[in-house]
Amino acid sequence: MRYAPDHKEKAKTKILHAVGRGFRRQGFAGIGVDGLAKEAGVTSGAFYGHFPSKAEAFQAAAVAGLVELRQAIETLRAKEGNRWLAKFAGFYMSTKRTCDLRDSCALQSLTPEVARADQATRVAYEAEVIGIIEAIAAGLPKGALPARRKAAWAILALLSGGVTLARAINDPKVGAQIASSVETAVINAAETVGE
Repeated sequence: MRYAPDHKEKAKTKILHAVGRGFRRQGFAGIGVDGLAKEAGVTSGAFYGHFPSKAEAFQAAAVAGLVELRQAIETLRAKEGNRWLAKFAGFYMSTKRTCDLRDSCALQSLTPEVARADQATRVAYEAEVIGIIEAIAAGLPKGALPARRKAAWAILALLSGGVTLARAINDPKVGAQIASSVETAVINAAETVGE
């Protein structure tokens, strides 16, 4: 049986998405290669055909999740103009706060795992986070670039930390209060750039 020329890359992408879901749901220590392969609907051998180790699969999943986040920010900025940040904060503090963990944002769900990872993973992660900061800073309407970057770090920390905290709360009303507070703080951070 002959495969299309892009078959291997499509298979790797499918496995990578499934691996990301598995790591977001169960954490690095909570799922093994067999579980990741099962999540992807492939054998462990097929998994190893694309990723030499669980650690390399984790690095690829963390980076892919951050690339997805940056691309979503850039797309929203292009589509919504100056309203992008309010729309993004609202989406992040609602949908990404309440969705199943496997569908959560890699920034919020995988960051604690990256902090325990090897140096290569942390370096790759850092490069992608800086790309997200640049995308946020580019979308802030006022202030010099260093001030917009500073605000972007605060915005990203508020959103990621807010979702993490709200997810850990049992009472949905308290989770909604956290979400509302974070959304307000994000808009305030953007409006006070350079002041």
